[in-house]
Amino acid sequence: MIIDLPSTTSSKINRAMLDLREQGGSIALSRVLTLVIVTEDGQSEDPIAAANAASFEHPCRVIVVARGARRASPRMDAQIRVGGDAGASEVIVLRLYGSLVDHGASVVTPLLLADSPVVVWWPGEAPEVPADDPIGILGDRRITDANSAKRPIAQLAKRRETYRPGDTDIAWTRITRWRGLLAATLDQPPHEKVTEVTVAGSADSPSTDLLAAWLAWALRCPAKRVKAPAKSGPGVHSVVLARRGGNIALVRPEGVTAELTMANQPERLISLPRRTLRECLAEELRRLDADDIYADVLLKGLPMVNAGSSAKGATPARGARTAKAPAAKAPASAARSRTTRGKRSADTPAEPAAPTTRRRRRAEPEPVAPATSDGAVEPAAAAARS
Repeated sequence: MIIDLPSTTSSKINRAMLDLREQGGSIALSRVLTLVIVTEDGQSEDPIAAANAASFEHPCRVIVVARGARRASPRMDAQIRVGGDAGASEVIVLRLYGSLVDHGASVVTPLLLADSPVVVWWPGEAPEVPADDPIGILGDRRITDANSAKRPIAQLAKRRETYRPGDTDIAWTRITRWRGLLAATLDQPPHEKVTEVTVAGSADSPSTDLLAAWLAWALRCPAKRVKAPAKSGPGVHSVVLARRGGNIALVRPEGVTAELTMANQPERLISLPRRTLRECLAEELRRLDADDIYADVLLKGLPMVNAGSSAKGATPARGARTAKAPAAKAPASAARSRTTRGKRSADTPAEPAAPTTRRRRRAEPEPVAPATSDGAVEPAAAAARS
């Protein structure tokens, strides 16, 4: 059932939902959370479909904030979806126009379920700091998707700079199956230490960066992130774990079936399809506290990726000057003594030679006269002694 409420208010929406419950009892009552989806007008149907599918696992109230044209007159058009059009949840679509576009939190707050967690999801472009966004402040958890940004890798770096407890990203959820398979593989003998990790994926895949960061942080070993061929498709392509007894390679050439290769074992084919948006959203809704593993990977693991190669091959930037060690300078006392001696030689007569000679003779040891074969002292030595 779909009910349209043009040019309405939050109080009228609440009244309409109470009337639906009294008339037919068609609104779900076992709701465990409120999911707020912030998107642009015209791009809300795919996120709504994913939320409806995930609601069978997590019954919830879904509030969609669809931001429309800013130059239009201020108004809010609402739509209530229940029953078969809302899965196991109830969906409220709010289309905001004009000045209301920047005040989504004001219209969302009266519609939140009392005493239940709030999850905010940006399926498209996310704000600079999700935790400081007016709607993001309302959420216990905040879900973004770096892969939907214009520059996914730069977006992932921004998420690292602005991370707050409760933040997460769909790019992290997409690699859950990769993480599970790799962890199960390392549990098999021989239990050797991994010396190096190489992760290949598309150049604009933030999931590939997060997978390399997770392996580098969990295994405490160097990790390389390389670009896979374009024909391998988007996302992660392969992972190679180097060990002394032989490498472990997990390669997904087509996006459905992966090939697992281990030393002294036959090659195995494993089902590894790409995860849908519904699966990723349902997994994120399973926990309503902060994801500590994601935080460690984002804050500590990402700087470890390609750290060794960048340090060894670093070259000074153009225009940078190489610092030179300053030339060794003589002590100030030595300089003053040289200056003093120069003044004495020019302005004052030199000291008498006799005292200097007497001091030098007292300082030097007396020469020992060599003896001849018969014990007599040689004349030259005797003359010197006298």
